[in-house]
Amino acid sequence: MLTPILMSIAMLNIAPVAQTDPPIACTPKALDATQRKRQTELLGIVRGKIQKTLELDNGFAVQLPNDPSTALQVAEWISLERRCCGFAEFSLEWRLDDTVWVKLTGRSGVKEVLASEMGIGPKR
Repeated sequence: MLTPILMSIAMLNIAPVAQTDPPIACTPKALDATQRKRQTELLGIVRGKIQKTLELDNGFAVQLPNDPSTALQVAEWISLERRCCGFAEFSLEWRLDDTVWVKLTGRSGVKEVLASEMGIGPKR
């Protein structure tokens, strides 16, 4: 049986708020100068360590070295990148076969922005 409060809420029949997708654009003021410098530095490190690129339907997956220092750098880069590029999804995977992958994905249009930003494409 529902409590009186839950019953009152249920009777209101409130529809969930529709979530809109953020625009496919960077938020320039999301990072201060120090953070922006570090993000740029880490982006260069990540780009330089890419061993393999796979094109996905909605983005890319890049393979990186399987060492702890790279994983930490990638995690830090993702944390900064997410703040200024809220339209993209990132996942860091350390797989059973001991390979490390970062997936960069999003809705239609995001793939092209990611390819440009990362300097990657299907023929790397």
